[in-house]
Amino acid sequence: MEIVSGYNRKCKDKISGVKGIWLLKYRKYNRSEIVINGNELVSFPETFVYRFHSLQNPSANETMQQNEGGKYYEQTISLTFAGTEIGEIELLQKLDFRMLILDNNGLYRIFGLWNGLQGGNITYTTGNSKSDLNGFKIDFNGLEESESAYIENPFEVGFIIKGFDYYKEFLMYG
Repeated sequence: MEIVSGYNRKCKDKISGVKGIWLLKYRKYNRSEIVINGNELVSFPETFVYRFHSLQNPSANETMQQNEGGKYYEQTISLTFAGTEIGEIELLQKLDFRMLILDNNGLYRIFGLWNGLQGGNITYTTGNSKSDLNGFKIDFNGLEESESAYIENPFEVGFIIKGFDYYKEFLMYG
């Protein structure tokens, strides 16, 4: 492969940030059950997804790393939730997830497609005043062999929105 052209500076017409997040519990599927065309997910086994509402606008990050074993992609995202009940935080750390992300440009991506995401660092805060956070922030991390796949319309390739719209119901019934 040879370089045949340069890279021109592009207009800044993209909007940063995450518009929507759906979590689904990680389940190992055969490679033939998940169909990828290039870098687009075109088919996924029917799976319920649950919408999560982060109090702070999360930032999804994907970084290509390289070590002795080759190249891999580190995927991270942090979510912030108000309040806690006994056991909620522990369940978020014990389960593995996949995460469907809709950015502010209308593009869907999936994190943790092949290996899942794990709940990592958790920061619990009670706050000092009424305007401060009384809740927790949790980081989700994962390593994948390839970058996150795009999805044109996730609700046509196998993802089904479950009626519950809150993380507590997801943990109990998901």
